[in-house]
Amino acid sequence: MSKIDQLAVVFRDHVAVGWPSGSSGAQRVIMIVYDPNEERALRGKIDMFAQAARTHSYDWHGLDLTSSFGAWLGAHRYREGYFEEPHMLSAGANERFTQYAADAVLRVLRRPEHTEREIVGLIGVASLFGVASVSDLLARVDHAIKGRLAVFFPGRARDGRYRLLDARDGWDYHAVSIQIEPIGAHQ
Repeated sequence: MSKIDQLAVVFRDHVAVGWPSGSSGAQRVIMIVYDPNEERALRGKIDMFAQAARTHSYDWHGLDLTSSFGAWLGAHRYREGYFEEPHMLSAGANERFTQYAADAVLRVLRRPEHTEREIVGLIGVASLFGVASVSDLLARVDHAIKGRLAVFFPGRARDGRYRLLDARDGWDYHAVSIQIEPIGAHQ
């Protein structure tokens, strides 16, 4: 059984248990942590997670942020300036892009169809790397989660600390973490 298949089983088992309705926004986030090298395999098997949700009578709605930065930058009125001087992106554009990405997630979470019986599967958060932080994005949207937000997170998690793409210091978050540990891995 592949690592992604194993993750889908752990996710399915987690969904089978259900959850209390009085959970806070951060507690409604499920971080599905996987090795960044498994990105292509995960994308090819994302329907396994949707099926796991549906098996236990939860609706599933997928959202992919992969192209969000390109869409945001392409529509920006100062895009030509950013193309000529990319270092200018760090002078405030990060905040505007983070809000743009958060707005995309909020549009999905504010749909009438998003109820306590729906899981929104968020993929493509690796595309935020270097421009926006996943923790900031989640802080901007977790108040609107009625059901669950399943964030497919390429990186590592340990003791509630998450490291996107294994490339920077981690951040604390109070989400439910779903991951598989390699046998003998004690870091």
